[in-house]
Amino acid sequence: MNTRVIATAGHVDHGKSTLIHALTGTDPDRFPEEKARGLTIDLGFAFAQLGDYTVGFVDVPGHVRFVKNMLAGVGAVEVALLVVAANEGVMPQTAEHIQILQLFGIAHGVIALTKAALVDDETLELAELELLDALEETTLAQWPIIAVDTPSGLGLDRIRSELELALERAPAPVDLHRPRMWIDRAFAAKGAGTVVTGTLTLGSLHVDEEVMIEPAGRSARIRSIQSGHTRVASATPGTRVALNLAGVDHHEVQRGDAVVGLDIWHTTNVVDVEFQTSGSHELPARGTVSVHVGSGERTARWRRLDATGTYGRLRFDRPLALQPSDRLVLRSTARRAVMGGAVVTDVAPPHHWRSPDSSLTTAAEGVITTTPWLNLQQIIGRAGLDPTTAQHQLHQSQLTGAIHNIDDTYIAGSALQHLTTSIHDAVTAYHETHPDEPGANLAELSNAVGIDARKLRSVAAMLTDLVIDHETIRSQDHLGKASETPEGRSFLQQVEAAPFSPPSPTDVGVDLKIVKLLVREGLVEQHSDLYFATSALDRAKHVVAEAIIAKETLTIADIRDLLGTSRKYALPIVAVLDSAGITRRRGDDRIAGPRAEQAALG
Repeated sequence: MNTRVIATAGHVDHGKSTLIHALTGTDPDRFPEEKARGLTIDLGFAFAQLGDYTVGFVDVPGHVRFVKNMLAGVGAVEVALLVVAANEGVMPQTAEHIQILQLFGIAHGVIALTKAALVDDETLELAELELLDALEETTLAQWPIIAVDTPSGLGLDRIRSELELALERAPAPVDLHRPRMWIDRAFAAKGAGTVVTGTLTLGSLHVDEEVMIEPAGRSARIRSIQSGHTRVASATPGTRVALNLAGVDHHEVQRGDAVVGLDIWHTTNVVDVEFQTSGSHELPARGTVSVHVGSGERTARWRRLDATGTYGRLRFDRPLALQPSDRLVLRSTARRAVMGGAVVTDVAPPHHWRSPDSSLTTAAEGVITTTPWLNLQQIIGRAGLDPTTAQHQLHQSQLTGAIHNIDDTYIAGSALQHLTTSIHDAVTAYHETHPDEPGANLAELSNAVGIDARKLRSVAAMLTDLVIDHETIRSQDHLGKASETPEGRSFLQQVEAAPFSPPSPTDVGVDLKIVKLLVREGLVEQHSDLYFATSALDRAKHVVAEAIIAKETLTIADIRDLLGTSRKYALPIVAVLDSAGITRRRGDDRIAGPRAEQAALG
C-alpha cells in the first residue's frame, strides 16, 4: 500500500473538521462534547483515497487551550493541510500553527482558504494577500492557496489534486528497520484488550512481532494491526495504524509513549540539541521548558552549552526513545507560548560537552568518538541508523583506521592511541616501582587505565612490545620469568642435579633476586637459607612414603641415608614431609602420615 498521513492546522472555527468530513466522508470529531459545541478538542482521524495514496488524516484542535493536543497530531507527519477562514484571515492560532509546522520541519502541504462563499472577491483577495504576508520567509510560502467553500464543493477537487501533488513532492517514508510509533491514543477494545494508535515511522511492524513500550520498558506482542479500518498483516512507515497489544494493560500506556522495535532504540532522559530560534523569543541560560516530541509533552530542564545559545542540553523528567535529527518544539512553562524548536544532535552526550566536530565523516564515527566500547546494536540506537548503513559506515571507518573493532565492540582510533599510551605508561611505572616483580597484575592494571580486564588483555595483545603471561603484563625488555633467563636456567639445572644437597646461590654465583623470582614461579622452594628444586621435594615425598609404608618406622638418619644427603639437608626435608602429611613424628622417629599412601602411589 502507498500509505501516507496528512495533518491539519489552523485557528479554531476556521473549518478544519468540516473540510476533512467533505474530503473523507468521515466526521473526525469523536466526542459528544465536540459535536455539541462544534469545537474540536482532541485529535480526530479519517481516511480517504487520493489518487494512488491511501491517506490517513489527523485533524487537530485549533483552540489555544488545546495547543498541546495539536502538537501531538503533527509530530510525525511530512505533509500538512493549513486551513484559514477567508472571513477572518490570519488569527493568533494560525500564526502559532504556522510556527509549529516550521519547527517540526513540515515543508510540504496545501493551504485551504475556507468559507470563500461568505466574502466577496475583494475580501477574498485581501485574505490571500494577508496570508502570503504571514507566510513570508517560511517554507509554507511555496504552498498553493486554494479558495474553498465546503457546502457547495468549491475547491474540493483542487484540494484533493494539490494534496496528491504535495505527497508526491514530500520525501517518501524511510524504512530504517527500526520502527517507532508515537502513541496518540490508548484504550481497551471490547473483546480485544489494549489498542494503541499512532503514525508509524522509520520501520515496519508485523503481526506476532515483539515490541517495546517506552519509557516503561514493557514488552508486548502485536496481536493484530489495523490501517484504514482494515486488518493487515504488517504496516509500513508513513501509515496510520492501530495495534492490538498482548502483554500490556491500556492503563500502563499513555499518549506520548512510543512503540519501538526490540533492542534497536536508545532510551534517554538527557539529550544535546541545536536550538532553532522563533521570533523574538530567546531561551535563557538555564531553566525549565515544556518540550513537545512525537505525540507527547514532557517537562525538561534546559542548559545552554555555548555562548551563543546555539547548542543546549535537555534533561527530561522521564526517558524517551529518541535519535539524532528528531525535532522538538519548546514552549514556555509559564506563558505556554512557543519559544522555539530544537533538533536532537546526541542522545547519549558525554558529561563535558564538545562543539560538533566537522572532521567526522559518518554518524557511527561521531557516536564512537564520544563513547567508546559500543557494540553494533548500541551504535544503531545512538546514531539513529539502520543496521546495514551502520555496518557499512563502521567497515569504512575501520579501513581508514578511524575506528577499531575489539571483541565485537568499537573504539575510535584516537581513543585507542590514548589508551595504548596509558597502558605503556602504567606498565613502565609498575616496573620502576616493582623491579623484582615479573609484571603488573592484569586486574590492578585495568583499574589504573579505566577499562575492564578482558578489553585490556585484547588491547595489550595487539602491542608487540608487551608480553601477557597468564594474569600479568610486562614490557618485552623486562626480565619477566627468571626461568627464561640464562642465570635462572643455570641455577635450576644445578639444584636439580643435586636434588637433596643443593648448592646455595652464593656458592654458584647467582643473584638472589633471580632465585626469589624462581621461588615466586614455583620452581624453587626456600627453607631457611636452603633452596630446593620443587621437583626434588616432590620426589622426596614419593621415595620416603614408599619406604615408611614398607618399614612402618624411619629415623632421621634413615631418611638421610635414603636420600643420600647430610643431616643439614635432611632436617628441612623431613619438616616438609611432616607438613605435607607424608610423615608423622613419634618421639624421635617418623611413622606414616595420613597422605603417605597417596604420595607413594604418585
